[in-house]
Amino acid sequence: MASAERQGMSVRKFRCDILAHVEPGAEVTLDRSEETHLFKILRANPGDVVDLLDGCGRIASAEIRPGRTLVIRDIRTLEPPARRVHLYIAPPHRQKMDSVLREATELGVWRIVPMVCEFSVSEPDASSVAGRWADAMFEACKQSGNVFLPQTSAPLPFAAAVADAASRCDELRYGSPNASEAAENLAENIAWFVGPEGGFSETEEKKLLEAGAKPLRIGRWILRVETAAVAGIVKLTEF
Repeated sequence: MASAERQGMSVRKFRCDILAHVEPGAEVTLDRSEETHLFKILRANPGDVVDLLDGCGRIASAEIRPGRTLVIRDIRTLEPPARRVHLYIAPPHRQKMDSVLREATELGVWRIVPMVCEFSVSEPDASSVAGRWADAMFEACKQSGNVFLPQTSAPLPFAAAVADAASRCDELRYGSPNASEAAENLAENIAWFVGPEGGFSETEEKKLLEAGAKPLRIGRWILRVETAAVAGIVKLTEF
């Protein structure tokens, strides 16, 4: 792997969770999977430069030295986005949810909360959210350059998810092809609710309205869960 910096190419990005505790000049090592990818698959050499992300807004430039160590050259901390979208979603089946995780992360979603609705088709356990979900989202961070790994939560019953959103967010939104209100003058923290394949039940939609949620038009037709999740994030972050 020739130095991407020298060739003017995009610099490869890797996960490093200890950036908050190191300074320029410090030596760091990667965990086994990241080290394997860097040295055995990409065949990195001393002198090559990579970027390191911790998922908390920090990005470091590091140079590879002999002995498979990396020396930090500089560390930057980026400011969080001015508007943060919190995705509350009734997860579709695994492959579709994996797509949501990747694309939502690439778009800069701030938080993803799985919720259990009356018509839910899938309910991930807390270990899957903390493990497989987090790994998939960090891969998306490395691919896209997003320095903020989305926060997650253990699955919540629908009523608890609405209460959680009301306590954390300034505005609640859910998709409706019949909505007429434009997405303008949006709040800093927005909860975006996406129901299961069968949609929200009447009781659930009533709870959303009672909590002050407003409908958002993201298309003329009824969308799939994974399409609605991503389209809503785009809509809510573009203004």
